[in-house]
Amino acid sequence: MNRRDLLKYAGAAGAVSMLSSPLTRLAAAPRAIGKPRRLLMVLAQGGWDTTYALDPKAQSAVCDIPAGAIRRFGNLDVFTDASRPNVTAFFTKYAANTAVVRGISVASVAHQECVKRMATGTRSEVNPDMGAIVAHDNGNDLPLPYLILGDTAFAGEYAVSAGRVGATNQIIALLDPAQAYPSNGRPQLATTNAEDALLARYANATANRLRATRGSKGYNRRRVEDFESSIKRGKQLQGVRDGFGARGRTLTIDSQVDLALDALGRDISQAVMLNTRLPWDTHDTNTDQAGFHETTFGGLTRLLDGLAARPGRDAGTTMLDDTVVVCFSEFSRTPKLNANLGKDHWPVTSAMVMGAGVRGGYGYGATTAGVEARTIDFATGAPSATGKTLMSNHFVGGVLQLCGVDAVSHLGATEVFDAFVA
Repeated sequence: MNRRDLLKYAGAAGAVSMLSSPLTRLAAAPRAIGKPRRLLMVLAQGGWDTTYALDPKAQSAVCDIPAGAIRRFGNLDVFTDASRPNVTAFFTKYAANTAVVRGISVASVAHQECVKRMATGTRSEVNPDMGAIVAHDNGNDLPLPYLILGDTAFAGEYAVSAGRVGATNQIIALLDPAQAYPSNGRPQLATTNAEDALLARYANATANRLRATRGSKGYNRRRVEDFESSIKRGKQLQGVRDGFGARGRTLTIDSQVDLALDALGRDISQAVMLNTRLPWDTHDTNTDQAGFHETTFGGLTRLLDGLAARPGRDAGTTMLDDTVVVCFSEFSRTPKLNANLGKDHWPVTSAMVMGAGVRGGYGYGATTAGVEARTIDFATGAPSATGKTLMSNHFVGGVLQLCGVDAVSHLGATEVFDAFVA
């Protein structure tokens, strides 16, 4: 991506921000908030090439595409090839449950900045991401409301409700003394019931002392309450520690899927962040994207198969009926190959929203032949010359509304893109 293109997209972002003034947003029709749902996020961190599947293009002077052809799954067009059978298998089975959202502008080409924008819908790294928000609003009484399986997440002010398992399931060392870290030959520390009671009295006395002094109201009081609830939640989490398996478990995408299904199915967590853990940043050899798509779509099939096979919270339903799945990357790759036959960073991406409450089987949003974002009608998701550019905050707002969360209360006066909601 050259400097001219970057300035163009930055300018477009600024123009959209001006067009979406508070007065304009407040004048828009209110969006319906869905029923409370669970959320699974799959982050393809590094920047996927959307032309490999989600945003089909033709080979042209402005775009280099991989081997393959456009195939329709009902009303949804996807780019497929025999070299990527897992992509075809996924859409053959789950196209009706899947909405593809195209032309999402992140207005940047920096990895961490764009991950932040796509995950949180904001430009602030201290703001919580979609998973943290859904966990806080819909499941904050669970043992571990927000379970983070990958390397990246933004817990923000809801950090007390979030926990990371680590690359090799290190969380089990905190939950099961028998699997804790070695202590140079000394016996592992294990407290007695009497010692647990003593520690609990000390913690309660500390909280009461803080509440009586500087923790009586406002922010300080909330932090004291967080401290007390974290102790209770930790005890709850120890009670379900067998669901995390053993230490040393390498969290490939398939292993993450199994752990996420257990965490949601046993009401340990309300939201889970998964990470494909694949080197998507293909500046040198863009053909590696084929294998990464294979692994990712194989994992997504495993995930939706698992949701469909497990009972939901209501009688006669499955977890696929009460769980939203979002698969996204922080940005895409440039339309054209570079001198090293790779592709560089591109500030327009696509995402998938699957599962509960999704109007699946369709593509929403649009890009040009050169993978530039087109303006769209926010009510339908169709291209429109009088429409608006779809930004990451609009997309995140739609996911939150789908999960039963008031997006405006978390993102501010943001216009919500919810054309993919049934």
